[in-house]
Amino acid sequence: MHHAINPEYLDKNYGQIFIFWDKLFGTYQEEMPAVPAVYGVTRPVQTWNPIKINFMHLWLLMKDAWRAQKWEDKLKIWFMPLGWRPADVAEKYPVEKIKDVYHFQKYDPANVKGLMTWSWFQLVMLLLFLSYLFGNIAQVGSPAMFLYGAFVFLSVYAMTDLMDKNVSAIAWEVIRSGFGLYLLLSQGDWFGASKYFSLITPALVVYFLVSIGVTLYFAFLQKDRSVSMA
Repeated sequence: MHHAINPEYLDKNYGQIFIFWDKLFGTYQEEMPAVPAVYGVTRPVQTWNPIKINFMHLWLLMKDAWRAQKWEDKLKIWFMPLGWRPADVAEKYPVEKIKDVYHFQKYDPANVKGLMTWSWFQLVMLLLFLSYLFGNIAQVGSPAMFLYGAFVFLSVYAMTDLMDKNVSAIAWEVIRSGFGLYLLLSQGDWFGASKYFSLITPALVVYFLVSIGVTLYFAFLQKDRSVSMA
């Protein structure tokens, strides 16, 4: 119930495994048959980017603290219950919240033809990259594993930014593929993967270059479509 956005379930069941803490402090709530749980967040998420989603609440707190007129509120905001905002900030900068959890517009933007197929392909490639890391993490070693992690981070950001129809996806894809090419060419290999597949280096060079090209194509195609619809 902790992750449900129904008013009846908000701020409940913090203890998870050690649920006795919730029973002790009065925050325990069983699921009610008459109130089906709806999971998510109370502020509608307008992105597929999991990185933005994870940090959006912190970003709002930082903006509210900056915008608050009273120094008391600038400090108070970090210690108040979830959802609290300074009165002056809430009035000047309202934030949309889901009021009816059973009827609200979910984020589902219409994409140009072919983008979904490309996104699935990129997701499969990302899973292959991750599987190789997890299966060979001892061989990858440190600090190389942190470079690999940065590549995965950039891959997730670039892929979801394109799905969000942002032109900035071009920059993220250039950075991501450029970083991938740097890792590949500086080692002459992809973290030792050539022992499993001798053609890994040329295959990944082609993949990164194609990835940049396809991202350019879809980013400009979506931009042109948005302009024509406007």
